[in-house]
Amino acid sequence: MLMKALDFIQIFASNVRRLDFRLSSAQVILAVIAGYRRHSTITEATRLHPNTVTNILQDLIAQGYVNRIGDGRPYVYRPTADGEQLAGNLLDKNTFPGT
Repeated sequence: MLMKALDFIQIFASNVRRLDFRLSSAQVILAVIAGYRRHSTITEATRLHPNTVTNILQDLIAQGYVNRIGDGRPYVYRPTADGEQLAGNLLDKNTFPGT
């Protein structure tokens, strides 16, 4: 079981590097994919500073990976199809054969 966890971490880290993505951004997109939809729950899930989460969410929205829903706070964040694909690529052991 431990080896599978280590393999997963190595694959994930390799995919983050190869996709030229920041680890903190990967944490946030995966939290959104996992169902954490509000800033406060994303912050709790990732343990990142709230300002960092705000900046990353803004970047992910600008890149088309996340949508912000609502006219006022608290906003709800949902992944776009591109965001779901990105998350899949971050977690997929077959995304980059030979890694």
